Amino acid sequence: FCSRFVFSKEYTIDIGAVKPVSDMDPSQGVEDMIQLSDLHQGSLLRNIRRRYEAKQIYTYTGSILVAANPYTQLGIYAKEMVRKYEGQLIGKLPPHIFAIGSAAYANMLKTRNDECVVISGESGAGKTESTKLIMQYLAAINRAPSNLTTEQILEANPLLESFGNAK
Repeated sequence: FCSRFVFSKEYTIDIGAVKPVSDMDPSQGVEDMIQLSDLHQGSLLRNIRRRYEAKQIYTYTGSILVAANPYTQLGIYAKEMVRKYEGQLIGKLPPHIFAIGSAAYANMLKTRNDECVVISGESGAGKTESTKLIMQYLAAINRAPSNLTTEQILEANPLLESFGNAK
């Protein structure tokens, strides 16, 4: 699946930070594929595969998060991870679905405008699970005085699942 978060700010990349495929860590690849100087389908897929084999299922392409469904539990969604990513900018920590949730939430607070996270992919790619994880993240960081907001966020799960399972 691919999750996209659109920023309203322009970023500059230091050309010295760009790594050719041959400079890629052979065991884990690179966290952000923007760093690859050799941008073509083969190098992108090779990087995602290397990270997947190292149990690093998330990879950035700028502000886009690419995830490879591990079809197993990795134990990377605990409360400690929520706290670790809360309030962090994309790229400050390793790629994670919680970073996308954190960025969307921070931008919503900053601009006082609604935010949208697009989660797309083929059947079985993990879109429903990714949606649940972002919603759980948002519920966990909710600082509202009542639990109503948290309940509303989590109660949206069955509705979203019904859209995902519609034929």
